[in-house]
Amino acid sequence: MTWQPASSGSCENCNLFGRQMPFWDVSNAHYNNANISHASFHSAKANGAVFDGSMARYVDFSRATLNKAQFVGATLNAANFSDAVANGANFTKANMNAGDYRNAKLIGANLTEVTARRISAQSADFSAANLTGATLDAANLSGAVFDGALLAGTSFNQSNLQGASFRDARLLGAKLAGALNYGSADFSGACKSSATTLPADLNLPSCEAQGRDITAIAFTQPGAQ
Repeated sequence: MTWQPASSGSCENCNLFGRQMPFWDVSNAHYNNANISHASFHSAKANGAVFDGSMARYVDFSRATLNKAQFVGATLNAANFSDAVANGANFTKANMNAGDYRNAKLIGANLTEVTARRISAQSADFSAANLTGATLDAANLSGAVFDGALLAGTSFNQSNLQGASFRDARLLGAKLAGALNYGSADFSGACKSSATTLPADLNLPSCEAQGRDITAIAFTQPGAQ
């Protein structure tokens, strides 16, 4: 059995830059506004842990278990979440640019208004996630799964959607006109709103006409008129 030290409790506003904590159990610990940049939580267990407002550039959460963890407003640029399990986690308004999310599971996660340009998220699972207002421009989303996700105002400009799945997703005001390799993506059961922008050769039915929830249609991107 791998040694798994525990570090529950509070370490808010503390400096953990470069700290090595692989395989640790930090479930329900609080790291609000802490500096965890370049730290390693590889294969750690951090269910319910709170990292709100943390500075977490180049942090390593690969293969970590982060169910219902919180990263609200965190700076996660170039972070590594490959093969992590973060179902139900809250990343609202986090900066996630250039991060590695390959094979990550973010089922039911809250990714409202995240900025996630240039991420690598091949085969990541965003099923039933809320990506309202998320920016996923220039991302590699080949094989990614967005089944049942709420994609209200979500931007996919110049993102690779090869083999991605959007089954039953609500693309309310989503921006897909500039997406790449969308022809091989699965949009079965997906629907749009009048504000959705799609490639000229991609047509989706109206969510409203299908009687599906369109309450998120009122969302507008920051700075939108």
